[in-house]
Amino acid sequence: MVFGSHGGGVPFGFFGEGCSAEEAMKDFLNVFEAMREEYFQNTRENIDAEFEFVYDASAFLQKYKGLLTLSGLSRMTGINKSQLSQYVCGRRHPSPKTGEKIKHSAKLFALELATAME
Repeated sequence: MVFGSHGGGVPFGFFGEGCSAEEAMKDFLNVFEAMREEYFQNTRENIDAEFEFVYDASAFLQKYKGLLTLSGLSRMTGINKSQLSQYVCGRRHPSPKTGEKIKHSAKLFALELATAME
């Protein structure tokens, strides 16, 4: 996973990476802090920023690949198993429409689980 930023009021580019979304987010914030300190040393200008991390469909599938089978995801979303596998492995990324379909299906499944546990 890789997260990157440039713009949005930050006068320098940077990125973070890791084997999981959590590792990439932590690295991203650590790199930002190091770059912020270096920028301050050079310019005496303090940069403050807030970041919002959002899972896209590929990151969601990657995060839960050990808990949800491709067969189950295929039944839940109506998307072919081989196509889902490519998303999980990062060989392809879903289109915005397919990403929304995955997101919607996951939300419905979460609601169904929550209701079943009442």
